[in-house]
Amino acid sequence: MGSEQKRFEEQKRRVYLFVLPVVAASLALNLLITDEIRPVQIINFILLVGIMICWGLLWTRFPLAVPEILILIISLIYLLAAILSSLFIDMLAQGEPRLGDFILYMPLVVVLGFLILERKQAVIACFTLLLFMIAPAIPVWGRLTDSQINSLITLYISLFVYTLLSFFLHILYRRRAEQRAIARFAYIDALTGAANRHRIDEWLAEKAERADQEGTEFSIILFDMDHFKSVNDEYGHKTGDDVLRQMADLVRSQLGPGDLFGRWGGEEFIIITDAELPDTMALAERLREAIGSHHFGKADKVTASFGVAGELPGDTPERLLNRADERMYHSKRTGRNRVTGETAEE
Repeated sequence: MGSEQKRFEEQKRRVYLFVLPVVAASLALNLLITDEIRPVQIINFILLVGIMICWGLLWTRFPLAVPEILILIISLIYLLAAILSSLFIDMLAQGEPRLGDFILYMPLVVVLGFLILERKQAVIACFTLLLFMIAPAIPVWGRLTDSQINSLITLYISLFVYTLLSFFLHILYRRRAEQRAIARFAYIDALTGAANRHRIDEWLAEKAERADQEGTEFSIILFDMDHFKSVNDEYGHKTGDDVLRQMADLVRSQLGPGDLFGRWGGEEFIIITDAELPDTMALAERLREAIGSHHFGKADKVTASFGVAGELPGDTPERLLNRADERMYHSKRTGRNRVTGETAEE
């Protein structure tokens, strides 16, 4: 879950780095096309400066929570200052019939609140903002014209609706994300990120069915880490887990686009490939050399034994796996750290 959270935060950082300059450009354009200096323009300028500071913090790899909270606080202050300026200066003093253009940014603030805060906190923040926007209008409500009152009511209803909509969308998004996570981990080995036994069985069934129907061929590589129990016994299971993760990353780096890789169980792994048997043997040999020459931290050097089997006419996944398993254990019996591509009868 920690790595998932880091990826999510990194995605958010990239979104902010793209969106903040767009918002800043919009504010700058608004400042340029306005002839007279008005309070709301001063507010826009302060907001522009704050956004650029936050953008700079994002580039310097500052902890994401700091610029996020800063952006949210600046946005809330902007909205409150803008409505006070629009209410008391534009409407009451100058007779403007409706609120200013600042209301266009209100949905962004609501979305930002739900993006940064927890769902309950975001709802509380949005309704608190609504109360702060209503409060200044209450003492002067009787001095407002019908069009001004309609404009304020529209603002309040819009904020209420945006909050409810964001609330329910957030629930739907979280449930969808949880469903995807469940589906993903139903097929993925949590330790190594490789496919799990359930997914491998599906792949083998699909490959075997396709071979029967279309006459295609495929091969499998079954391999097992040598003396892996001694790694766990000597260095602990944490080091053993780290070895398995490194090994899985190393194997993935050697595979082609169509090769399928999974954890068969324990320290045993499988590769399913559409390559012909000689090419599959060559791939197994490359993997053996890559694993054997890799430095696995505390465990230092670790080797693996390989068994390779190609699909035969009328084969079932069970027969194919049995042949690969026999050949892998032949590699174990005859010295380990080797590849066997033919069934041993010794």
